[in-house]
Amino acid sequence: MTAQDEFNFGTKGAGEGCGHWLAQRQQALVELARQVNLPLNHQVEVWLVGGVRLRGKLQLQEEMLFVPEDHVQQLRLRVDQVQFLIHEMESCMRLD
Repeated sequence: MTAQDEFNFGTKGAGEGCGHWLAQRQQALVELARQVNLPLNHQVEVWLVGGVRLRGKLQLQEEMLFVPEDHVQQLRLRVDQVQFLIHEMESCMRLD
């Protein structure tokens, strides 16, 4: 039986891994926003089917790194605390 390796938190550059991971997640979000043509993480005015108007920050309901093309219409979004599906949107205008 081999000994368990230890984490060495005192080494130089130990925090770079987390920073790199966060940068990759941010880049994935930017790419997803481009793919679905929406201003994610910005202030918006959204009109939903049925005449409902929402104003606030547009975000993903759940963080995702990759959305298959056949699941884009099922993408769950939210403006502040109001959740909806992408196909329920009639329009979206960036305010900032």
